[in-house]
Amino acid sequence: MAVDDVARRGFGSGADRYHRERPSYRPEVMAYLGDALGLGPGVRVLDLASGTGHMTARLVELGADVSAVEPSEAMRAVCAETVPGVAVVDGTAEEIPFPAGSFDAVVVAQAFHWFDGPAALREIARVLRAGGGLALLWNERDEPTEFDAAVSKAIASTKTQPYDVRHDFAADIAASGHFGPVRSREFAWIERLTREQRLARVATISYINAMRPEERADVLDRLRGLLADQPDPADVSHVTNTFLATKRGN
Repeated sequence: MAVDDVARRGFGSGADRYHRERPSYRPEVMAYLGDALGLGPGVRVLDLASGTGHMTARLVELGADVSAVEPSEAMRAVCAETVPGVAVVDGTAEEIPFPAGSFDAVVVAQAFHWFDGPAALREIARVLRAGGGLALLWNERDEPTEFDAAVSKAIASTKTQPYDVRHDFAADIAASGHFGPVRSREFAWIERLTREQRLARVATISYINAMRPEERADVLDRLRGLLADQPDPADVSHVTNTFLATKRGN
């Protein structure tokens, strides 16, 4: 299945920068996933749409037997360097290149919004064993500021439809019919960032990265102006949203 054009262009370049600037996943989040999904030695886990390997590395630290699927060649290369012991294969969520029942758990970090939801959930259910676990999660900004509003406005100018962080992904999982009740949980955390670190992170957003170079530079200059009077560094509030479910037995 073809990858969304914005995702293809936005993630097809700057993979090293993406890996450097994007936050990883907090210890408390990983402890929760590890406990809820029973992750540990001998447990087969698929990191679906692994990107550059932030989540892949955290899953390996839990001792799980991890495989990764990622459609972007550039991101696969960084992921392979990040977690050299993990097989990182080409594929999409709608066409996962593994046999049925291959995994005890599937984790999708920062990516499900790019998928064809119903098709992806069918494929995820196919590669999960009965009783296997699914986890979707996102790191997001909390308590939006004027700066965040300006970022959203810049994204809107691309005439694409970025996903809504308020979307009820639990309803999508439930509607698929493949999974039991969905458990949702949020983890709040704070990160201290300089102005330039905030701008560098914005530059990794696919919608921004996919812009023409001159357009992207103009957006970042305008955002830099908004930060001129802000503390440097500043505490930035985040939240990690998680959705967990178990595949129905059959």
